[in-house]
Amino acid sequence: MAWNEPGERGHDTFEHTADIGIEAWGPGLEALFEEAAGALAEAMLIVDTVEETDTLSMAAQGEEPEELLIAWLEEVLFAFEGQDFAPVRARVDSLADGEVAGTLFGEPFDPTRHAVSAVVKAVTYHGLSIERHNGQHRVRIVLDV
Repeated sequence: MAWNEPGERGHDTFEHTADIGIEAWGPGLEALFEEAAGALAEAMLIVDTVEETDTLSMAAQGEEPEELLIAWLEEVLFAFEGQDFAPVRARVDSLADGEVAGTLFGEPFDPTRHAVSAVVKAVTYHGLSIERHNGQHRVRIVLDV
Protein backbone atom coordinates (compact mmCIF):
# COMPACT_ATOMS: atom_id res chain seq x y z
CA MET A 1 0.00 0.00 0.00
CA ALA A 2 1.55 3.29 -1.10
CA TRP A 3 1.68 6.28 1.21
CA ASN A 4 0.13 9.59 0.24
CA GLU A 5 1.81 12.94 0.59
CA PRO A 6 1.88 14.38 4.13
CA GLY A 7 -1.34 16.24 4.89
CA GLU A 8 -3.44 14.44 2.28
CA ARG A 9 -6.64 12.73 3.31
CA GLY A 10 -9.19 10.55 1.58
CA HIS A 11 -10.84 7.16 1.32
CA ASP A 12 -11.63 4.43 -1.16
CA THR A 13 -13.02 0.92 -1.39
CA PHE A 14 -11.34 -2.32 -2.35
CA GLU A 15 -12.62 -5.76 -3.26
CA HIS A 16 -12.48 -8.50 -0.66
CA THR A 17 -13.95 -11.94 -1.46
CA ALA A 18 -17.73 -11.61 -0.85
CA ASP A 19 -17.35 -8.53 1.38
CA ILE A 20 -16.44 -4.88 0.84
CA GLY A 21 -13.23 -3.28 2.02
CA ILE A 22 -12.74 0.37 2.85
CA GLU A 23 -9.46 2.20 3.08
CA ALA A 24 -8.95 5.59 4.70
CA TRP A 25 -5.98 7.86 5.25
CA GLY A 26 -5.21 11.22 6.76
CA PRO A 27 -2.80 13.34 8.78
CA GLY A 28 -3.67 12.14 12.26
CA LEU A 29 -6.27 9.97 13.91
CA GLU A 30 -9.04 12.59 13.74
CA ALA A 31 -8.79 12.82 9.96
CA LEU A 32 -8.52 9.03 9.72
CA PHE A 33 -11.73 8.54 11.74
CA GLU A 34 -13.58 11.13 9.64
CA GLU A 35 -12.46 9.57 6.36
CA ALA A 36 -13.30 6.05 7.53
CA ALA A 37 -16.83 7.20 8.43
CA GLY A 38 -17.18 8.78 4.98
CA ALA A 39 -15.99 5.57 3.34
CA LEU A 40 -18.54 3.55 5.33
CA ALA A 41 -21.32 5.97 4.33
CA GLU A 42 -20.34 5.57 0.67
CA ALA A 43 -20.26 1.79 1.02
CA MET A 44 -23.85 1.83 2.35
CA LEU A 45 -25.43 4.60 0.27
CA ILE A 46 -25.12 6.58 -2.92
CA VAL A 47 -24.23 9.69 -0.93
CA ASP A 48 -25.06 11.99 -3.86
CA THR A 49 -28.73 11.27 -3.04
CA VAL A 50 -28.33 12.48 0.57
CA GLU A 51 -28.39 16.11 1.72
CA GLU A 52 -26.67 17.43 4.84
CA THR A 53 -29.80 18.84 6.49
CA ASP A 54 -29.50 17.17 9.91
CA THR A 55 -26.86 16.06 12.39
CA LEU A 56 -26.50 13.35 15.00
CA SER A 57 -24.08 13.38 17.91
CA MET A 58 -21.94 10.26 18.22
CA ALA A 59 -19.55 8.92 20.81
CA ALA A 60 -17.56 5.72 21.18
CA GLN A 61 -15.01 4.18 23.51
CA GLY A 62 -12.14 1.77 22.98
CA GLU A 63 -8.83 0.94 24.62
CA GLU A 64 -6.68 0.77 21.48
CA PRO A 65 -7.00 3.04 18.40
CA GLU A 66 -8.21 0.09 16.30
CA GLU A 67 -10.91 -0.82 18.83
CA LEU A 68 -11.94 2.83 19.07
CA LEU A 69 -12.19 3.14 15.27
CA ILE A 70 -14.38 0.02 15.03
CA ALA A 71 -16.65 1.37 17.79
CA TRP A 72 -16.87 4.72 15.94
CA LEU A 73 -17.82 3.01 12.69
CA GLU A 74 -20.36 0.84 14.50
CA GLU A 75 -22.00 4.08 15.65
CA VAL A 76 -22.23 5.22 12.00
CA LEU A 77 -23.73 1.86 11.05
CA PHE A 78 -26.20 2.04 13.97
CA ALA A 79 -27.28 5.55 12.92
CA PHE A 80 -28.23 4.14 9.52
CA GLU A 81 -29.65 0.77 10.55
CA GLY A 82 -31.11 1.61 13.96
CA GLN A 83 -32.04 5.27 13.66
CA ASP A 84 -32.91 5.49 9.93
CA PHE A 85 -30.35 8.26 9.45
CA ALA A 86 -28.66 8.51 6.05
CA PRO A 87 -25.07 9.65 6.75
CA VAL A 88 -22.82 11.52 4.36
CA ARG A 89 -19.81 12.39 6.50
CA ALA A 90 -18.62 12.74 10.08
CA ARG A 91 -16.61 15.25 12.04
CA VAL A 92 -14.51 14.33 15.07
CA ASP A 93 -15.00 16.91 17.81
CA SER A 94 -12.74 15.26 20.40
CA LEU A 95 -10.44 12.25 20.48
CA ALA A 96 -8.48 11.43 23.64
CA ASP A 97 -8.03 8.82 26.36
CA GLY A 98 -9.90 6.04 24.57
CA GLU A 99 -12.93 8.15 23.69
CA VAL A 100 -14.07 9.79 20.49
CA ALA A 101 -17.01 12.16 20.12
CA GLY A 102 -18.28 13.80 16.99
CA THR A 103 -21.06 14.76 14.66
CA LEU A 104 -22.62 12.77 11.83
CA PHE A 105 -24.02 14.81 8.93
CA GLY A 106 -26.88 13.66 6.69
CA GLU A 107 -30.66 13.43 6.86
CA PRO A 108 -33.47 11.03 7.79
CA PHE A 109 -33.40 8.00 5.49
CA ASP A 110 -36.06 8.11 2.77
CA PRO A 111 -36.18 4.93 0.65
CA THR A 112 -37.92 6.84 -2.15
CA ARG A 113 -34.96 9.25 -2.48
CA HIS A 114 -31.90 7.47 -1.10
CA ALA A 115 -30.23 4.69 -3.05
CA VAL A 116 -28.66 1.91 -0.96
CA SER A 117 -25.32 0.62 -2.27
CA ALA A 118 -24.90 -2.39 0.00
CA VAL A 119 -26.43 -3.81 3.15
CA VAL A 120 -23.58 -3.74 5.65
CA LYS A 121 -24.10 -6.24 8.46
CA ALA A 122 -21.00 -5.46 10.50
CA VAL A 123 -17.64 -3.75 10.65
CA THR A 124 -15.01 -6.45 11.20
CA TYR A 125 -11.57 -6.70 12.76
CA HIS A 126 -10.39 -8.92 9.88
CA GLY A 127 -6.86 -7.79 8.98
CA LEU A 128 -7.38 -4.47 10.79
CA SER A 129 -4.39 -2.36 11.69
CA ILE A 130 -3.78 1.36 11.73
CA GLU A 131 -0.44 2.11 10.10
CA ARG A 132 1.57 5.28 10.72
CA HIS A 133 4.27 6.84 8.57
CA ASN A 134 5.62 10.43 8.60
CA GLY A 135 2.55 11.80 10.40
CA GLN A 136 0.15 10.01 8.07
CA HIS A 137 -2.29 7.35 9.27
CA ARG A 138 -3.83 4.66 7.06
CA VAL A 139 -6.28 1.83 7.70
CA ARG A 140 -7.98 -0.94 5.75
CA ILE A 141 -11.23 -2.37 7.12
CA VAL A 142 -13.43 -5.20 5.87
CA LEU A 143 -17.20 -4.77 6.02
CA ASP A 144 -19.43 -7.84 6.31
CA VAL A 145 -22.18 -7.52 3.67
